[in-house]
Amino acid sequence: MNGSGMERIGFLAGIITGCCVAVLLFKMMKKDRSAKCKYDERQQIVRGRGFQYGFFGWMAFNGFCIVADIGLEVHFMDLSMTLFCGMVIGTAIYVSYSVWHDGYFSLNENPKRVLSILITATALNVACAVYRIHNGLLEHGVLTFLNGANLMIAIVMVFLLAVMFVKWAAERRNQDKG
Repeated sequence: MNGSGMERIGFLAGIITGCCVAVLLFKMMKKDRSAKCKYDERQQIVRGRGFQYGFFGWMAFNGFCIVADIGLEVHFMDLSMTLFCGMVIGTAIYVSYSVWHDGYFSLNENPKRVLSILITATALNVACAVYRIHNGLLEHGVLTFLNGANLMIAIVMVFLLAVMFVKWAAERRNQDKG
């Protein structure tokens, strides 16, 4: 991240504030206000498999980036954005697999609270992404972390909310039939 010392301090302050807010929201999502999620054995197996698939997705993305960097000499993102994309792709695979196989929401979580927080976070990221798009995403032909992070998160969160909605609709359809 290029910039002055004050920009770096502001960036770190934003990360620290975001982490504090995340901890508070995490506790609000629980029915029993505990910090620990409680999963049954089947959910733990599903989550483990989701982590495995997410890891393989992250590795495949890294392989693609290596080929693009060395073999094709294509640089479409800065290093921070590339690393962030790998993390987000792995997380999206893990979460979507876990949601689809009923391993995402813990036994002590309130799914409605989780969804309301996810929808709010999605809306905020979409708003930030629209602002960045309006002011130009690329710097010297490269997508930077500062300009692209909210867009990447917004895209993935819309995808994950869609997976949750399709899963919910499929379950509802099955309940109506049976």
